Amino acid sequence: MKFAEQMLAALEQENLPEAQKYFKQTLQDGTDEEQYWLAEQLMQLGFLEEAEDLYELLLAKYKDEGELLVRAAEVAIEKDDIEGAMAYLEQVNAQDEAYPESLLVLADLYQMQGLFEVTEAKLQQAKSLLPNEAVIDFALGEFYLSTARFASAVQSYQAVLDAGVTEIAGSQIFERIAESLASSGSFEEAIRYYEMAIVEQEDVNTLFGLGLTSFQAKDYTKAISALERLKEHDPGFTTLYTYLAKSYEENGEQEKALEALVDGLKQDEFNKELFLEAGKLAWKNDRVADAEHYFRQAIALDPEFIEAILEVNKILLKKDDYESVVELMESLEREIVTEPQIFWDVSVAYQALDNYNKAKENYELAHPHFIQNPTFLKEFGLFLREDGDMVQSGEVLAQYLRLEPGDEEILSLLGY
Repeated sequence: MKFAEQMLAALEQENLPEAQKYFKQTLQDGTDEEQYWLAEQLMQLGFLEEAEDLYELLLAKYKDEGELLVRAAEVAIEKDDIEGAMAYLEQVNAQDEAYPESLLVLADLYQMQGLFEVTEAKLQQAKSLLPNEAVIDFALGEFYLSTARFASAVQSYQAVLDAGVTEIAGSQIFERIAESLASSGSFEEAIRYYEMAIVEQEDVNTLFGLGLTSFQAKDYTKAISALERLKEHDPGFTTLYTYLAKSYEENGEQEKALEALVDGLKQDEFNKELFLEAGKLAWKNDRVADAEHYFRQAIALDPEFIEAILEVNKILLKKDDYESVVELMESLEREIVTEPQIFWDVSVAYQALDNYNKAKENYELAHPHFIQNPTFLKEFGLFLREDGDMVQSGEVLAQYLRLEPGDEEILSLLGY
């Protein structure tokens, strides 16, 4: 394999002209074995055109060789040449040893096109040919997991374990079973498999899966343990901090919950969701100034972050800081304000500031969205009455009475 090895050495040294020279020599003078080996290496390195040239050269000599056809198809898939890949795979003879593998690759192609029934049929055909092949059971498990058929996924993955295989293509089978069980809501059983996966190999994805599933199972102590271990492994895994904080909160450890979110923000100061969660937690614990700070940081990152805007409005309205509610509303681009609660909030602010025209304008924008909300209807109806619009006030308060027919104050006001 002299020329092939020299080409790879040249590539490692980033000497492309030299690599191209040895590639041509491999094409012209290399043995079949050398050409096949180099094609595999180039495929892994991403030199798809060169790998394809080698496979085509070999197929010219061995046109019915199934393994070559499958490898050529894989190159075509990497090049997004789906039709070319199909053409290669359809040439594989059913009697060829590579036929089951060709069915697996075909299944991938059909799944990419959303043809799930055909995908399953190809996988089942491969299993009928090699009923005890763990790779095929794994492929079935992956297919069923991706299509939310979790019980079937567990069954297929269990067949892989029964064959004595615990890892395929870098994927832990215990972890895959755990994910399938968790996705179906079987949290307790999923936790057991996540723990087995961690015994096999403790990695960040498995720790996160254990932490999240423990949180869903309301086992907050176990969730905290897993997520803290994950933080030690990879503090930049920012998704963990929200669930870690919520687990601490549910465990009654409020300070640790907020500390977890602050730690997350140290890792990712541009994470608006973490600022939002920190604000909500501070707000729950009556740390109003901190809460407003965190919410405003979230809005600074995304001026259209409606959820954070609504949270700031809650604080400002509670403080009777109506000018700031209006200021915040007027800072937004009008076309992005589609959340009805914002119209309601700013109506209250304008009303308190005696700007009745603006208040009415925003109440009317909010009205269609709160037709079943008695609190809004009563508030709007009384505002209209105060503003002198007795007709519309009567209509809105009549809507209110259909929801709250026993309100003596409104019944008396309307003369009932």
